[in-house]
Amino acid sequence: MQGAERIARADNCVGIWLDTYEFQARGFYEKLGFELFGALDDHPIGQKRFFLRKRFR
Repeated sequence: MQGAERIARADNCVGIWLDTYEFQARGFYEKLGFELFGALDDHPIGQKRFFLRKRFR
């Protein structure tokens, strides 16, 4: 993840976003400074899909 952030900053991006599922790594990304900005219920059925972002200062 540090490598992806380094590349994004070098390309003057204002931030990055990603998506993950309820059964995957939401907490991992939040520990890295990402914040939740959206969610889809029942995608896949019975689960949630989360969208997280990290803005660069």
